[in-house]
Amino acid sequence: MAESKSFGIGNLVGSRFGSSDPSSTNDVESTTSPYANSSRAAHPIITEDVEIRGEITFSGRLEFNGRFEGTLESGGELIVGESAVIKGTVQVETADVAGKIMGDVITTGRVHLRPEAMIYGDVKAGVIVVEEGAIVDGKISIAQPDRPAPDFANIFSRLSKGEARMHRSAAQPSED
Repeated sequence: MAESKSFGIGNLVGSRFGSSDPSSTNDVESTTSPYANSSRAAHPIITEDVEIRGEITFSGRLEFNGRFEGTLESGGELIVGESAVIKGTVQVETADVAGKIMGDVITTGRVHLRPEAMIYGDVKAGVIVVEEGAIVDGKISIAQPDRPAPDFANIFSRLSKGEARMHRSAAQPSED
């Protein structure tokens, strides 16, 4: 059985393709993406012919179009291209998804699900944008710590008491 290792994206490129210089490989490109915001700078892209198992960590922005099994973590932005297939947990700052993910997607920021996106797992984010056609087979949770949940028990307790008064009033005959 092959040994699983954890690599930063720079090390992954160097160890996978025999060079410590990320610019010397054809499998990781630095370009702009059709999914990325055009006002942002170019970023590394892992192409669809790359298959990785283990753990990927990175900073900044990464576009992933290959096949991956494991854990993907970053304080940055992940772009999951249309040809990408990921099996495992994705935990990043923001995610723009057009590919397939079997596992949970957890972000502290925004998740944007493109029409081609297919997620078979839970999605938890501060903001979620779901375009028509995207598939999520799991629980969606939007968590914003600065917006505490209402006290539903108190609200419904008051409503129940008010509703009981209305029913009693309606049941009593009018003295007209």
